[in-house]
Amino acid sequence: MLLIIVILLLFLFTSLSGLAGAAEIAVLKSAGLPYYEQAVVGFKTGIPAITSIKEYNLNGQLAEGRQIAKSLRASPPDLIFAVGLKAAMAAKLEIVDTPVVFCMVLNPETHGLPLPNMTGIAVRPTAETQLAALRSVVPNRNRVGVLYDEEQSGGFIRQAHRVAKQQGLDLLAVAVQRPDEIPNAVRALLPKIDALWLIQDQTVVSESAISFFLESTLEAKVPLFTFSSTLVQQGALGALVMDPWTVGQQAAHLALARLSGQHASTGLLQTPERPQLALNMNSAEYLGLSLPPELIRLAGHLYGGPGTLARQPDHADLIP
Repeated sequence: MLLIIVILLLFLFTSLSGLAGAAEIAVLKSAGLPYYEQAVVGFKTGIPAITSIKEYNLNGQLAEGRQIAKSLRASPPDLIFAVGLKAAMAAKLEIVDTPVVFCMVLNPETHGLPLPNMTGIAVRPTAETQLAALRSVVPNRNRVGVLYDEEQSGGFIRQAHRVAKQQGLDLLAVAVQRPDEIPNAVRALLPKIDALWLIQDQTVVSESAISFFLESTLEAKVPLFTFSSTLVQQGALGALVMDPWTVGQQAAHLALARLSGQHASTGLLQTPERPQLALNMNSAEYLGLSLPPELIRLAGHLYGGPGTLARQPDHADLIP
């Protein structure tokens, strides 16, 4: 029986590889950012080497992306891999029949994504996954604060409220509409909470607010748990980090499935696989926290002080 299963698995992989090997794939990148480049590298690693892959860089211009997509429509590839919002929007506006796999798009639903011919990978891990990770780092901190923009993250926060109750957490969510509302909102929130959860929200995560989040939480000795290993390196206690190379690999698996004729994921948004935990050991010490050794062993990124104790990412992960 085991031999039969092995033979069937080998046959399936060979079939998928053969289909992908004969295929043509166009890669649309919103820009030449390292974060996007890592996703493309992961994607290419997961696709058979004999597959024809051609890359197009939109250079941050949606209009340029639409022109590229129109040219692809005239001579369509078998599949398009779109990385970033502008690339995904160019594919949405110009590509109707060709299968599209996209990633690195925050709040795709607000942009009308995905369409029936598209499959996407979410930027955010689920609220359940993020809150479970937060609780593993600070298990005795039950009052969790979070800032959000209703337009950007309202649905996610409503889901988070349901999950928080199931996990025994008291989630204090404060809505903001503009970045200049953040300082007063944080000052009012910090005395009421045991930890601050910083989510990927384009209104909340502005360049002007980053240093304020770090300085105010450290001053108040309130742990900051976020989505960015860069912020952890700068002083946040922890983060659940989505690795772009891994996302690219996940996109490759979806592409192989589409090329083989599987349509189960069509029009759906997939959860990102294997997010990694990042921890700042110096921040934990400063906050008087003793992190369990098994948790430290599981972390994909460990930081302390101005440098790193483990692998430092070579890409910025602050893109919300």
